[in-house]
Amino acid sequence: MRTDGWLYRLLVALSGITLILVVVYIVLIQGNRSVQGEINQRQQFINQSIQLGRINDALVHALAAAAVSNKDDKLRELLAQHGITINPTTGAPERAVAPAAAAPAAPAPAGR
Repeated sequence: MRTDGWLYRLLVALSGITLILVVVYIVLIQGNRSVQGEINQRQQFINQSIQLGRINDALVHALAAAAVSNKDDKLRELLAQHGITINPTTGAPERAVAPAAAAPAAPAPAGR
């Protein structure tokens, strides 16, 4: 009789621990789903940005070609205002490079 009581308590404790682990597992799954949703939204934004960048480049090339072929100075000025210069020989647009941060000056040589 004594062993049956001890075995019963052990089985109840193990089933309680199992129930707690199942609840923890469910909570972790729900948290994982919300994080995965956020990651999917960010990835979709990145993919759409890449697509829009390609469209932007195609639009700039088309505008530059139109400015060269029509000799449209207003269109050239508009592109220049946005940092895009047109290569006069090829008509290809070139983005103006932002000035790089000044390189640190080399240390002065030690006096002898």
